Amino acid sequence: MMPRIVLTVLILAIIPTGSVWAKSETKMPYFVGAGTCASCHDGAGMGHQMSQWLATKHARAYAILARPESMQIATLSGIPSEPQESPMCLGCHATGAEAEDWEKDPTFHTEDGVQCEKCHGPGSEYMDSEVMKNRPAAMAAGLRIPTIDDCVNCHVVKGSHAAIRKQEAFDLEKAYAKVAHPLPDNSVCDVPLPLPKPAEMDRPHYIGSVACAKCHNQPDMGYQYSQWRISPHSRAYAVLATPKAFEIAKTKGVKGEPQHSPECLECHVGFWRDPSGGVDDPVAIYEGVGCETCHGAGSQFAKEAIMEDPSAARAAGLKSVDSKTCLQCHQDSHDKPFDYKAYKAKIAHPMAPPPRVIEPIYKNPINMALSPDGKELLVTCESSDSVIVIDVTARRKVAEIPVGRQPHDVTFHPNGKTAYVTSRLEDSVSVMDVGGRHVIATLPVGDEPHGILTDAEGKNLYILNTSSDSISVFNTVSLKEV
Repeated sequence: MMPRIVLTVLILAIIPTGSVWAKSETKMPYFVGAGTCASCHDGAGMGHQMSQWLATKHARAYAILARPESMQIATLSGIPSEPQESPMCLGCHATGAEAEDWEKDPTFHTEDGVQCEKCHGPGSEYMDSEVMKNRPAAMAAGLRIPTIDDCVNCHVVKGSHAAIRKQEAFDLEKAYAKVAHPLPDNSVCDVPLPLPKPAEMDRPHYIGSVACAKCHNQPDMGYQYSQWRISPHSRAYAVLATPKAFEIAKTKGVKGEPQHSPECLECHVGFWRDPSGGVDDPVAIYEGVGCETCHGAGSQFAKEAIMEDPSAARAAGLKSVDSKTCLQCHQDSHDKPFDYKAYKAKIAHPMAPPPRVIEPIYKNPINMALSPDGKELLVTCESSDSVIVIDVTARRKVAEIPVGRQPHDVTFHPNGKTAYVTSRLEDSVSVMDVGGRHVIATLPVGDEPHGILTDAEGKNLYILNTSSDSISVFNTVSLKEV
């Protein structure tokens, strides 16, 4: 028998360097967040790409889901959950909505809406500057170069949106030009701007507005984070990259870029005027005038237990906001008169749920199936999450059976004793005992199941999964997937 060590040496000698084994090792890309992209893709050398994105509606796509009209659209679309929690809404209003948590780096934030990686793909494997300098290598590592046709996936006209928003027809080419952010010739990454040094190390430090969002973006908190994200304050840093900002800076005698000028940054970046104990995350510069600009550096008072005690929160550094807070920057700012009450109303973010329009509740019948003996009709009702049983002869409702959320299609087993109902919101099929008028089992299937049928003998059940482009097949006796 050949000694094991000799055999190992022979195997290693046979396998060439860079073998198939080594090449087959692939990494699953994950989302790293817009702030990571900004470490290179901002500043004049890169065409101020980060700032250009911040100025677009894409950066506010997640936040607008907190508006009352978004809930109305969701209701019309048959979505019973909050829009900011609905995968269907997030699919077009956020990045990585379909990704698992492990596919998202801690630097990634859903609140950033439609950011870089929504169009260009998760960036973990191509974000290295050396990879990005080599376009073929970057694309091999997952970089996508979108075209105008890719925008249609989300910007196709939707009846529910048109009914509520009543806006002009969407001009795709015009919109595409608005979000364009080309690189300049001979583009180069700028040296990151040094952040101001902490005033005192033992003072509270800035934790960033996203940290506040963990509590302050809930419905019962009035979606305060989203209200801020929609406001001009969230774009205060980004506007310094606009031609108008350069004109104003010139009249003020500011040399160079406004985004590098302490005079401009003192009012356009929250922590520049008062660095307090420092900044936890350098990316916070891109949030402009965030929560802590007005309410103080939050490291000491951000804990929920402290925030629930007003006196403890104030002692920990939470500041009250009044006209003096605003006038530090808005007093005769750029020769524009400042009406405190009027501007306060514009950025108001009360700690109260947004108003809801109470609509009549409809059952919304979608599909139906006639029993093999022709005596009963089953009707799926999408809005009431139920199946109604109709006596065909008497022409009246005789029962209503609760099933999975947003039931879509229904079919009978050939024996007439069992029926099957797809639930597109829960990605499942409810197995019903028709005579007993109740669900006896629930089968997990693919994404958004719609159509459903058995074969002629009733041995197998077939479910059409529209979003995953697949068909699930179950044995009707064992109720196990074939």
